[in-house]
Amino acid sequence: MTSPQTATILTPEERLARRNLIVRDAFSLLTLFLITTAIFGLTWLLYQSFRGHQQELGLRWKARGEAALQAGRPREAVDALRSALMYVPTRETEIELATALAAAGRTPEAASYFESLWESAPGDGLINLELARLAAKQGQEAAAIQHYQASLDGTWQGNGFNRRREIRLELARYLISRKQDGQARAQLLIASSNAPDDPAIKLEVAGLLEQANDPQDALGIYRSVAARKNAPIAASLDAGRTAFGLGQYRVAAQYLGRALGSSQVEKLPDNEKMAERNMLDTSLHILLLYPALNLAPDQRAERILSARSTARARLLECAASNGTAAGQLAPLVARWDQLPARLTLKAMEQDPDLEQSMMQLIYDTEILTAQVCGPPAGDDALLLRIAQNPDGVELD
Repeated sequence: MTSPQTATILTPEERLARRNLIVRDAFSLLTLFLITTAIFGLTWLLYQSFRGHQQELGLRWKARGEAALQAGRPREAVDALRSALMYVPTRETEIELATALAAAGRTPEAASYFESLWESAPGDGLINLELARLAAKQGQEAAAIQHYQASLDGTWQGNGFNRRREIRLELARYLISRKQDGQARAQLLIASSNAPDDPAIKLEVAGLLEQANDPQDALGIYRSVAARKNAPIAASLDAGRTAFGLGQYRVAAQYLGRALGSSQVEKLPDNEKMAERNMLDTSLHILLLYPALNLAPDQRAERILSARSTARARLLECAASNGTAAGQLAPLVARWDQLPARLTLKAMEQDPDLEQSMMQLIYDTEILTAQVCGPPAGDDALLLRIAQNPDGVELD
């Protein structure tokens, strides 16, 4: 009987055959591994090449779209940016595509795109800004203001401070266009306080304040810019023009005189220079007519008596023009008849109350006759300007 040990003993031929089998199997496994590795490597290289080509195409179409958008060809930009999204879908490209749709007049599509983007990033400043513009274009005032405010409060990449200032000014322009002057002034005053020390920006804010019916704050900004060293001539011109409109003729004369005495004035168009000179001449003539409190008593009385003669002549001429005018002016004529028949400089100097009542009567006369008989000319026109803001004439 053969033992188990005897049964496991292999002959030399069997051992050789067994070794060859193991070698062949190992070689086969190695070959299979190398082939798999080669296929994997080739596939990876092909994939990377495809991805690189895809990225290249995406960037190329994106660049074309951006160039078309900047060149004012939004329809072309839409097609290019859609192609870019097919190759490389990114949020930035989606925003640019929505912007191009808006610029192309495809407002509903653009709004839908931006609303979808807003849902994933409601605090994004740029998306809110575009939604505000689209809402404004569609006449949705409440939504536009809401998104403008969200844009101001939202996040921005890069220089958010400058972007927020630009948006605040854009919002102010929109509010002005919607006759929301109070809200516009609030935004502009914030912009003014936060604006950098840049004359151009300050003057832009002041100009918008005038559009928002706030010339007094605008004048303050114009004057602050004009006080700078090497200030642009526009600051003095605008300060003088705004002061003139407010009836602050001493301030107007100061700034218009400074501007027109500058060598920079020669760069202005002739019609603009003529208008500025007319305002300066008018301001200086008004200052010569105005009975300022700081004048010597005799000078003040002399100016009041001169204004009295001018206003009374205007009243009589207007009352004589037609029967209707005479009836409307009758109460005013009665007030004139209550004055002393003869007034002297000495009497005026010694009676401050008479001076005050006389000037009030002169102002009332010029205002009412202008309403009844139309705009006056000459000194009457100057007295009417004084009458519209007597306390502002001599303000500094």
